[in-house]
Order: sequence, then C-alpha cells, then structure tokens
Amino acid sequence: MRAAVIDRAGAEPRYGDFPEPEPVTGESLSRIRAAGLHPLVRSLAAGAHYGSEGVYPLVPGIDGVGTASDGVLRYLGLVRAPWGTFAERVAARLGIPLPPGADPEVIAGTLNPGMSSWLPLRSHVREGKDMGTVVVLGATGIAGRLAVQNALALGAERVVGIGRDEARLADVRALGAQAVRLADRPSAIVSALDGASPSLILDFLWGSAAEQLWSALAAKGFDEKPDHTVHVEIGALAGASAALPAALLRSRAFTVRGSGAGSASLAEIMAELPVFMERVARVEVSAPIEVFPLSRIAEAWAYRGPRRVVVVPD
Repeated sequence: MRAAVIDRAGAEPRYGDFPEPEPVTGESLSRIRAAGLHPLVRSLAAGAHYGSEGVYPLVPGIDGVGTASDGVLRYLGLVRAPWGTFAERVAARLGIPLPPGADPEVIAGTLNPGMSSWLPLRSHVREGKDMGTVVVLGATGIAGRLAVQNALALGAERVVGIGRDEARLADVRALGAQAVRLADRPSAIVSALDGASPSLILDFLWGSAAEQLWSALAAKGFDEKPDHTVHVEIGALAGASAALPAALLRSRAFTVRGSGAGSASLAEIMAELPVFMERVARVEVSAPIEVFPLSRIAEAWAYRGPRRVVVVPD
C-alpha cells in the first residue's frame, strides 16, 4: 500500500510503499479517509516521546477516520507500530462511529487536540470542584484554542489565555478569554487574574513558560489560602523540565499532575470520546484545519502555520 514512511529517527517522511497492516485479535482493518498531523505524531516519529517504541521504518499517525468493510465512518485509534494512520489502510483496536453528518476531516484534525483539555476539565467537574478561573498556558496553539472553548463551555467564569503570538491572541480574545503575552512580565498575569486564584491550569508549554506562571502565582504572607489550584501538564513545547519553586507549594494549596497517554484511564477516554465528538460534529467547538494529500506528505510535514494539518489519501 501507499503510505508516508519514516526510515529512521529524525528523518523526514517520504511517500512510498509499505507492507499492508496485519490485523491481530481485537483489531479491524479500515480504509483511511483522514488523519491528523498532531505534535504527538511528530514526537513519536522522531523517537522523542515517551510512547515511542523505536521501531523503524514506520508509518506515522496515531488516529484518524476510516471505513471498515461495513462502510461505516469511524474514528480510529490504538494502532500498533510500525503501522500508522498516514497510509491507505490501517488495523486499529479503537473504532467509534462518527455522529451523522460529521465531517471526517474535521474530526481527524480536532479530536486529539480537543480531548487533551476536555478530559481534565470533565474530571474536574465530576469531582465536584469549582471551575472558577481557568488558565490556558499555550492558548495560541490549536489545542490551546480548543481548551479555551472547552473551559467556557463547561462553566468557567473566567479564562485567561497565555501565549506568544499577538495575532493569535486576538483570536483567543474573540473566543471570550482574557489574553496575556508570554513576553509580558508576570505582573500582566496577575492583572488578568484580577485577584482570583485559578482553579485549573491547562499547560501545553511547560518549561520556562510554566516557571513564569508560577512566579506570578507565588503568594506572600502566612494567611491561609482557601483556594486550591490544580496544574495539569499536557504538553512540553517550551521545555521538558521546569523548576517548581518550593515557596509556591508551601504558600498555597497547589497540585501538579499530568494528563496524557498512560496517565488518563482508557475507560475514561472511551467514555468521553463520543461525547466530545458530538460537540465537534455540532460545531460547538472548532479549530482551523489544512488538508494535504498523502502524496504531498513532505509539504504537510514542513507546514508550521496556524492550522492543524489533516492528511488524506490521494
């Protein structure tokens, strides 16, 4: 079959032939209609992600939309290396039927980045915690933009979106969030919070960006701070490590945890995927996509614009 093929860690993908998938028990063979090029796809393909199995050559792609022999459009996932969704066919363990009228390309480009914030937000709500103020660190990316929409939809009274790109921060404001540039001093974050303590931080950046936010949140004095902040680390675009100040942990109720493959339960993911997919199908949340044919995978891989790339077979 024709596919995007990566021959070694760090190599660019090429359009070529790859052996057909070999389904095992629990997997179904599907013809791919669309697959999203997410940051996770790049990281896994480069061998830089903790989930990478280091098997080469490989076909990149972790999820997508396709049809099995029954012709039903399904969201596909849980694909076994070295096969991936940037191919004509894939064998997958996960297959959830799309809602009627759902656009396969939109689902392929939106579900992965949107679920990254939907899961911790829904968990926060189920635990009966007050949504209050939500901070989105990395709000100018596709996942961050969706996080702003998800937080507001689930009852956040205030969303503060922090990012680098001033033009994209204008889009964050248009969605209903207060926007802060990372280039500004921590005092700009304090001003945007207007005295409120965030109940939840959705962090797509980590590294120095998280350190800047923590500096803004550090409390002074010995008074008890009744508000509890949960910092959820989702991505690490600003660095794989961050120095968490001891004073922050001791001066306020502050919890740091992660959300990603391995830390979120499969049962929770399976329960929430159809719920979020319905929201995407009804255009209750949206993100811009850019579609490339599979034969132009080199161009798709090189794209660094403001849209989420979706790859479709020729």
